[in-house]
Amino acid sequence: MRRTITTGYPFDNHRSTPVTAIGEFANMLHGTGVVDYVCLWDELSGWFPESLWHPELAPLAAVMDQHSTYDPFVQGAFALAGNPDMGLRMTTDAIRTGPVELLRKVLTLASASNRPVVCSIGAGEVRQTRPYGYKRIEGLRRLEDVFTLVRRLYDEPGPWSQETNFWNYRNATIGVERPANRPEFWALGAGPKLLDIAARYADGLEVATPSAKRTPEELAETVQSVRRQVEGYGRDPDGFGFGILNVCICHEDVEVIEQVLDSKVVKFFAGQLGRFDSSQWRNEGETPVMPDGWHYALKWLPFVQDEAEAERIISSVTRSMVRKSFHIGTPEQMAALNGEFVEAGADFVATLDFTPLVLGPAEGIESIRRFSQVFAQLKERQPAAAV
Repeated sequence: MRRTITTGYPFDNHRSTPVTAIGEFANMLHGTGVVDYVCLWDELSGWFPESLWHPELAPLAAVMDQHSTYDPFVQGAFALAGNPDMGLRMTTDAIRTGPVELLRKVLTLASASNRPVVCSIGAGEVRQTRPYGYKRIEGLRRLEDVFTLVRRLYDEPGPWSQETNFWNYRNATIGVERPANRPEFWALGAGPKLLDIAARYADGLEVATPSAKRTPEELAETVQSVRRQVEGYGRDPDGFGFGILNVCICHEDVEVIEQVLDSKVVKFFAGQLGRFDSSQWRNEGETPVMPDGWHYALKWLPFVQDEAEAERIISSVTRSMVRKSFHIGTPEQMAALNGEFVEAGADFVATLDFTPLVLGPAEGIESIRRFSQVFAQLKERQPAAAV
């Protein structure tokens, strides 16, 4: 089966950036001809302790508070108002929004878009849930509920009744009007239970690399396994998508790359999120910086970590761990690597480039330029991509 390869680039979700600016950003990405989606994240807190979030270590700290974020669904509406021909993808979790409310939000956006709107849903992170009274431990069961009920609400105008893990729907309906393009709901994550839920209900699966899937070979194993599961549940595996979020450091100058790798914020990220499941480091000949049983989604609370703990993480992470925590290289090297992930089964490729975080806001435009080159090369090799 031949596949269409799509690409995505993120927009800043912080309130220091005017929310209306995303419309111009969507126009700019659309103008490249090779970026298919604006990507948005549903986050309530930033990634770094306050001891690291200052201009000397992260120049972006001079212009933004990392914890002041926008609602991505409202932000997405501004993006589509600016350019309804630009694709829109966003991530959220299954804990903080009920199924019918989530579907209505996505249907609203889909009605304003000339392309499919994609929402990737995860089981949640403790940093986004516990501080606000939600229970992260409920994440996987709520994820199952969201996919079950969202799919049925869309497919069966109703009214109908169903009881799930947390919801008791009675004569439920979201009406009969549907957008021209059916929205897609993908699963976000890589755990075995999540993969099973994805195979049963989702339209696709998105994973981070190298944090969750290190190599194209690891992704290929997951693709093959999930496709078998999808088929086993009586669904069409050719209609199921696979995507990657490429966590990377991309620049033409090797010395600049080394400068970025020396950054404390990059080292901290490597120690905390270089592998989502910290125990995986042992399989790569590294000693985990975090204690046994540590998984960032289940354990990490940024405001609980003090400056001493942040410095311990930074000083403990090795140079080899830092390098293994990111895909590193020039645009040509990024294109070649992402091409291998495409050959492994990915049909959506997004990027999270740390270069602007360390070098400053002006590097953001350069990052878009570089990944326009990367994505153009992926599009050129698209005819060779086959499941």
